[in-house]
Amino acid sequence: MKKLQLLTMAVIILGMTNGCSDVQSAKEAKDAKEASNTQAAVTNSRFTIAPEEYSQLSEKALNHFASLDYAAWGEMLADDVVYTFPDGDVNTRTKLEGKKAVLAWWENWAKTSGIQSMTLSEFNHFPLDVTAQPQGGAPKGIYDFAYASNKMVYGGKSVSIRMNMVTHFNADKKIDRYVTYYDRSVIIKAAGKNVLEK
Repeated sequence: MKKLQLLTMAVIILGMTNGCSDVQSAKEAKDAKEASNTQAAVTNSRFTIAPEEYSQLSEKALNHFASLDYAAWGEMLADDVVYTFPDGDVNTRTKLEGKKAVLAWWENWAKTSGIQSMTLSEFNHFPLDVTAQPQGGAPKGIYDFAYASNKMVYGGKSVSIRMNMVTHFNADKKIDRYVTYYDRSVIIKAAGKNVLEK
């Protein structure tokens, strides 16, 4: 009889433990769902996520650029495109303005810089629709913030750097602005000259 009572008590205790475990699991699942819903509801008054299409367009254009195919790259540029180099601040950086000037500069660079090849890889993209006016005169609208590895060969010397490229698109999905950020010192050393020096 005593053994039966002990067995009954063990069954009751185990049942209570399992019941508590089930209740706890249900509560944890509910809490996780609520946390997920809260995260999904986060907004920012300055920008929203832009469609992935813009990242794809940005990468396509940058790969044309890297392969030195300026005709194909030019087809993706707006007539009023502005290309900005990473050699100063917002007021002093070197800028190329207008598609004709941008393409002429880069075509000349390909002929005179000693570049043999360029390969972009390991892209990361963050497409944003900027709805509040940015500082420094940048336009509102759709941007692709990207960074990638760039392997270049100058006169047989290999140079690898990480590059950040911000691409802005107009209403026709043409690129009307590039802002670039990268360490130019390794390129200057490999090329043996600073192509932005006047």
